[in-house]
Amino acid sequence: MGKKFRTHVQGESLQKKIDADYERYFTIWGTFVAFFILTLYIWLFYFRVWEITFSMAVTFSVITGIFLIYGIRKSLKLFKHIRNCYKGMEGERLVGEMLNKMSNDSTRVFHDICGDYFNVDHLIISTKGIFTIETKHYDRKKGYKFLFQNGKLMFNGRQCSTLLNQMDGESNFIHEKLNVLCGRDYPIQKVAIIIGAYIENPQNEFSNYWILNENSFPKFFQNTKDGLTIDEVRSIANQITEWIKVSVD
Repeated sequence: MGKKFRTHVQGESLQKKIDADYERYFTIWGTFVAFFILTLYIWLFYFRVWEITFSMAVTFSVITGIFLIYGIRKSLKLFKHIRNCYKGMEGERLVGEMLNKMSNDSTRVFHDICGDYFNVDHLIISTKGIFTIETKHYDRKKGYKFLFQNGKLMFNGRQCSTLLNQMDGESNFIHEKLNVLCGRDYPIQKVAIIIGAYIENPQNEFSNYWILNENSFPKFFQNTKDGLTIDEVRSIANQITEWIKVSVD
C-alpha cells in the first residue's frame, strides 16, 4: 500500500512555531535549574571546607544569576510570541472554517502554504480567480482601526506598509510558482481578512488590495465575475496539491 498524503490545515505553521517556543522555554529553564543545583552543591561543599574555594562559589553564583535574568527576559519574550501565535492561529482557523464552507467543485481552498521564510495563510483557486489571503486577528475591545486611502494603509493613525508588503510577497510567490507549475501567467487577487479591527476604505479602492473583515469577504468573492473554467480550476488545484502535499505517517 502506497504512502498517504495530505495538505496543510489552517494554522499548522503557527502551531509549529508555538511548539518550538515551548521547546526553547524548557531548554532555558532546564539549563538554569542545572546551574542552580550545581551552584547549590558548590556552596555546600564550600561550607563543609572541601576542595571548593570561595571565588569558585561566587563565580558559579554569578553565572547562575546571569542565567536567571536571561531566563526571565527570554521567557517574557517567548510567552509574548506564543500569545501572538495563538491569536494568529485562532484567526487563521476562523477564516479557514469560513473558506472551507465556500469550497465546492468550482472553488478549491488550500491553507498554510509555506515559502522559505513565510507562509500564505490561505489560497483560493476558483472560477472567480485566484486569491492569496493573509489573516490578521486583533482584540476587538482595543478599537484598532485600519484606513486604506491613496494606495496607503494606516493603522491607528500611523502608516503601515508591512501588511501591503506581505500581500505583495505572497501574491508574487504564488504567481511565480503557478507560472512554473502550469506554464501560464495567472492574475492573483491580494486579500487581507482582518478580524477584530475597524476597516475604512473611503475611496472604495479594491483593484489591487482587498482589505476586508471576515463578514465582507464572502460578499466580495460572490460578486466577482468568473475568470477561469472549472477544468482550469481542477488542473491548477491538482498541481497545487502535488506541490504542497505532505506524507501522513
